[in-house]
Amino acid sequence: MEKVLNVEKKKGDPERLDGRVIVYAKIEMDTAELITMKHPVAAMIHGGLLAVQGNYREQNSLADFLKNEMGISLEEDSAENELKDMLEDMDGLEAALDPQKLREWLENMGDDAGQFIPTPAKVVPFHSETEILEQPGDIYYAGSFKGIGNAMLGINGIPIIYQAVFREQQMQLLHSEIESLISQVEWNEPAGEGDTITTPGINPEEALLKEYIPSMLYQRVDPAAFESARKQFRTFMRGYRFNDDVEAVLSLISKDKEPGAMEYKLLELYAKKISMVQMEDFAAVDVVHKEIEALRGAV
Repeated sequence: MEKVLNVEKKKGDPERLDGRVIVYAKIEMDTAELITMKHPVAAMIHGGLLAVQGNYREQNSLADFLKNEMGISLEEDSAENELKDMLEDMDGLEAALDPQKLREWLENMGDDAGQFIPTPAKVVPFHSETEILEQPGDIYYAGSFKGIGNAMLGINGIPIIYQAVFREQQMQLLHSEIESLISQVEWNEPAGEGDTITTPGINPEEALLKEYIPSMLYQRVDPAAFESARKQFRTFMRGYRFNDDVEAVLSLISKDKEPGAMEYKLLELYAKKISMVQMEDFAAVDVVHKEIEALRGAV
């Protein structure tokens, strides 16, 4: 397994971080010496292991956004049908949400100075590596150290980088959900109707290439029908984690310009990439992404 700065991923998916993380290191020091040490962290070392644990999941979901920014509270047990349940309760999203406010929040998302301050992880005692690996969340091994101070520096530094990547992933996912929400508000179409990319049994690549993309291409000559097809595409993509891919597909189909050979090829590649993301085949995603970049760079 490839290591960076001697750090090894023991558990988790780097492309979809859990938000809960443990980082541990091994201390190369005799047990008797540890017992006699007056170092404040020495008492937290068990079995030669020193670990920190962090939870960075708070306020990263669409439900958190609606509660904190819009004053709308969703029931915890309705997570799978949040927007559908909210529509039923409020008789339509348009009765409670302002699309302009949503857009302003999206534009400023990530600019809060408070987000630059990392939340520290806390030292947690574990008695074995097996016990650590049984914990939920992502787990990283920082290597072995002879100095406790250096071990502390190592295991506390990794959670800072982890937070940055996790927050970025959550921001992109939330951005996609809010874009879908805006579309639903503006077009007065309740969420939860029809299939989405997360519907069990759906083949995303087939659905995109045989239904949603052709629909947008065929309806280009009729502005109203074209916008309706775009809306249906956005609704289908609800829950997809990378909004940039959604916007890229939409940008390739213009009502004012006939797509060329390159645009058609890119549409095929984006459909394949989206499907691979849903299958969590990130090696294939990387291959397709490189093809997209190469094709765009050739223009």
